[in-house]
Amino acid sequence: MQQEMTGAAALAAALIEMGARRVYGIIGTSNLGFADALFDVRDRLRYISCRHEQVAASMADAEGRLSGIPGVVLVHSGPGALNAMISAGNAYKDCSPFIIISGAVKRKLAGSDGMLELDHLRVFAPVCKGTYRVTSASDVPEIFSRAYRAAMSGARGPVLIEVPEDVWLEVGPVDLEAIELAAEPSPRVDDSDVAGAVEMLKRASLPLVLAGGGVAYSRSSETLARFVEALGVPVATTGNGRGVLPETHPLALGRAGFGGGNLVADRALERADALLCLGCGISDMTTYEFTLPLGMTEITCVDISGHLAPQAPPARVVAADVGSFLERALSLLADEESPPRRTWDEALSEPRATWEAMCQASLDRDTEQPPGARVARWLSVNLPEDTIVSVGAGTHLLFAMDFIPCRAPLTFLSTVNFGSMGFGFAACMASKVLYPERSAIAVLGDGDFMMTLQDLETCVREGFAVKVFVINDRQYRVLNIRQMLSFGGRVIGTEHGNPDFAALARSFGAAGYTLDRAERIEEVLSSAVAEEGPVVVDVIIDPADLPPLNLEATLRMSAPAT
Repeated sequence: MQQEMTGAAALAAALIEMGARRVYGIIGTSNLGFADALFDVRDRLRYISCRHEQVAASMADAEGRLSGIPGVVLVHSGPGALNAMISAGNAYKDCSPFIIISGAVKRKLAGSDGMLELDHLRVFAPVCKGTYRVTSASDVPEIFSRAYRAAMSGARGPVLIEVPEDVWLEVGPVDLEAIELAAEPSPRVDDSDVAGAVEMLKRASLPLVLAGGGVAYSRSSETLARFVEALGVPVATTGNGRGVLPETHPLALGRAGFGGGNLVADRALERADALLCLGCGISDMTTYEFTLPLGMTEITCVDISGHLAPQAPPARVVAADVGSFLERALSLLADEESPPRRTWDEALSEPRATWEAMCQASLDRDTEQPPGARVARWLSVNLPEDTIVSVGAGTHLLFAMDFIPCRAPLTFLSTVNFGSMGFGFAACMASKVLYPERSAIAVLGDGDFMMTLQDLETCVREGFAVKVFVINDRQYRVLNIRQMLSFGGRVIGTEHGNPDFAALARSFGAAGYTLDRAERIEEVLSSAVAEEGPVVVDVIIDPADLPPLNLEATLRMSAPAT
């Protein structure tokens, strides 16, 4: 049934129908009409004003990852939209559903190359699953339905809806009942594909499962656990797959690959003779830019995208929902349950001992400044098991990877596949918005935090009780290490000064602590986590404090091509 309403009211109604409870954003002249409509529905659709579009869009991205319902960000035409583009890239690479609502110049000004004008649809097309333009209020139901379908079908991702400034207040006939909130059906799971994958694992001597974000997003972690327990097959994970099998589980090997992989999981990938990828493919990240010497003779990849990188080794690709695939696999296994394979115990005994020694050495580091490993271990031991940990991009995230185990899916948020800085603080705030009863922490590098710290004002104003731990080494340390190891110590552009982050936090109205001596770890961290409101802890570490990593594989990535 049609009713007369403005374009802004129609879009607000569509968001509410979708199940959105928040809109993050920054207001500008091109979207002010929509902000006015949000005022009318503020009891159902909370508007959270941020201080930079990247932060607002990253919060929407994190909400999409955590809830499975697209997060929503509102941006101004042109410059405001471009500020959100990094976040769109993050979400596109990590398959996170969120909706970018962008204002645009008035229809009569289109094509004039005037102030604020940008072809948003063309510019955002490479990092969105779909880009759409609303040209009248009556268009909203159809355009929103198409955008939702694109965001939620197959491998999920961001979409952009552009609305000209004058369409917000235009009144027209709108049929809200025409809104269709439906994703395309997932490809049917073929029983022969399931049987083939199960048999591949059964006949292998060293079978391995690589579990990715698709398992987390499909909410099939418990099914995965029953599946691998039935076969006694160990599990390595991608960055987005952390926690799909609790990392304390006997079959869990932890994260594999660049940017946080441990030696045990990496060696398992090298030595496996059969590999089943669930909810992921074989990527540059997992294989250290395809330099990891994979020895398996059989590979099957089950992923909704059906994509396999051209650089990856040959594999059987099954385009299917991984949750449905695992359910079918379990029905074939009935009540089977196998012990962990002793062949794996033998194959991994050496890398396991080496990795444990590396981690212990990091914990035992004898310096006046607090070792990053000991800070992360304290957080792991003293925070609730369902704490959501967000990280930025840089060496600091390795401390969280190595010393804070994930016991559940979607408790570790990172821009795994795009690698941008500036996500962790925003994701931490969004985590607290969605789950105010849970602990949410951000472990950030100083360089990463400097890119988004203006939104401490947002954090304090909105009352987000997050805890931010800044691993402060005064460097872009990943790059500084590369300069030292690969460029003969020719250091340029990677060493910086920093403000007093604790004092800066207090100037915003948050609590601020400085942790600069090892003997104060317990004192400072206990006080910080006991704070009821937002907290920033400036953890001043020795720049030489390098967390455990597969250094050989990492350096191989930067070796000259032969």
